[in-house]
Amino acid sequence: MNVTQLVTPNTPPTGRQGYAASLPQVASLGELAPYLSRRLARCRRSGEQLAMLWIELEPMPSEHAQGASERHDELLRTASLRVRNRLRGTDEVVQVGDIGFAVLLPGAGSPEAALVAHRLRRTLTGAYELGGHLDYVAVAMGEAVYPDCGPTGTELAQAAQRSLASRQVG
Repeated sequence: MNVTQLVTPNTPPTGRQGYAASLPQVASLGELAPYLSRRLARCRRSGEQLAMLWIELEPMPSEHAQGASERHDELLRTASLRVRNRLRGTDEVVQVGDIGFAVLLPGAGSPEAALVAHRLRRTLTGAYELGGHLDYVAVAMGEAVYPDCGPTGTELAQAAQRSLASRQVG
């Protein structure tokens, strides 16, 4: 996927509250890094901070194994919409791989990132009703803030991932 494809095309919004029904998606951090670096260049020019939340969602085992792959995809799509609908219009969400999400919060520092992370964690840990069954996801989240955590997109994303890993261990 080309990084310029991260910007949602000029199509009319179709989802709840005017948001698109799906998120921009990249396969890996390597594809996301150039986009992040361009966002950071804008932050450098304007002198503002940029907080990044790295979210990983893992569907919890379910007793309803029928259609597990489809249920998994639907669960992650529904969770991604929960994320998008809890953010400001200026914030950005990109799905990275199968279970990761990068949330970019322009103009936000550490206190704002912590507040948004707390709200998103509460939003994501609820039950998901899919096909008449309740499903749940395990949520892991890390935070990093530019310029404190590094001058490049790769360094910012890696700092958020390290933050996530340190919280899982401790």
